Amino acid sequence: MDARGENAWLRSYPFWDAFFGLVLIVTIVAIVADGESALAVVPLLLITLSYVVWGRTAVRSATAEVPVRESWWHAGVMVALFPVAHTLATASAVALSALIPMAFMSFRTAQAVAVMVAMWIAPGIQILELTGIHPLITTGVMTVMFSASALLGVFIDRLGRQNHERALLIEELERTRGELAEVSKEAGVLAERERLAGDIHDTLAQGFTGIIMLLQGAAAAGDQNVALAVRTAKENLAETRALIAALAPPALTGASLEEALTRLAKGFELPVEVSVRGEPVPLPAAVELALVRAAQESLANVRKHAGGGAARLSVDYGAASVRLSVRDDGRGFDPAAATAATDGYGLRAMRGRVGALGGTLTVDSAPGSGTQVTVELPCSVL
Repeated sequence: MDARGENAWLRSYPFWDAFFGLVLIVTIVAIVADGESALAVVPLLLITLSYVVWGRTAVRSATAEVPVRESWWHAGVMVALFPVAHTLATASAVALSALIPMAFMSFRTAQAVAVMVAMWIAPGIQILELTGIHPLITTGVMTVMFSASALLGVFIDRLGRQNHERALLIEELERTRGELAEVSKEAGVLAERERLAGDIHDTLAQGFTGIIMLLQGAAAAGDQNVALAVRTAKENLAETRALIAALAPPALTGASLEEALTRLAKGFELPVEVSVRGEPVPLPAAVELALVRAAQESLANVRKHAGGGAARLSVDYGAASVRLSVRDDGRGFDPAAATAATDGYGLRAMRGRVGALGGTLTVDSAPGSGTQVTVELPCSVL
């Protein structure tokens, strides 16, 4: 079950509505039983109407953001009408058992105490006049009543704050758990890719190397089929090494993006010129990884399809984005004539990775004019 659904404070609101209705009924019964003026019911019903219109919203805002506008409207109605109800029927005081907690749920403690005193001031004067009790005794009794009400209100206020803070903490924990799950998933993917790259290196790559050595010895006899087999094995070995390079995580740990790209260029079969323009800025790991992967895939395509003699790799830092370009001097092609069949898996994967980070990938080419792959990514990723 979602922990956020366990907020007891939120689940208690219907009980507060029921409690208010019950207190209203008991107050009306007390007024009738005492034979007091039934007119006292009128201001109590108006307070009830105010609760329906404003009070329920005020009570449900019992968070760090109180008071809301509805809190002031409902408090004004209570302060204005409760003394009237108490003047007409002293049994109306029963309603305070709901009105006082409501004030503390809708306001800060000091504000709620002020609202409580404002509701009690007129009834207090009336009690002094009707009972004839010594003013000091009456003052002491009212002070005790005020204190007890204030303590109850403080308890309600703190309970509401604690539940609000708990809800915020649970929300933060949920968000952190999601982020950790994403990081764990990415780490698992990278670990599996590294394992697969190691397996390929220890099996296929080593096997191709052994076959080439054996065939080269046989090729000395001048057999053309053997020479063809040597050439084919070399090409497949190059493909295998390219696959290993694509699967293995780039060596970015402890190195800058420029250093990683420079190492990639130095290990390429053809000459690759690397240039950096603009002021380098720290980039998110996901952005650096996407750029290195794009460079790897673009250079692999240069080797497999371009038929050129050199390539150029450039990085341009802008105010809000970074752009990577890989250009070759090969045979080029007509992008308009390219189809989904010719758009290989590596390029599709590159588009997906770049798009997921909010970037763009473009391929510019023409027959006989080489090809340029450009990747542009934001410097920050949400």
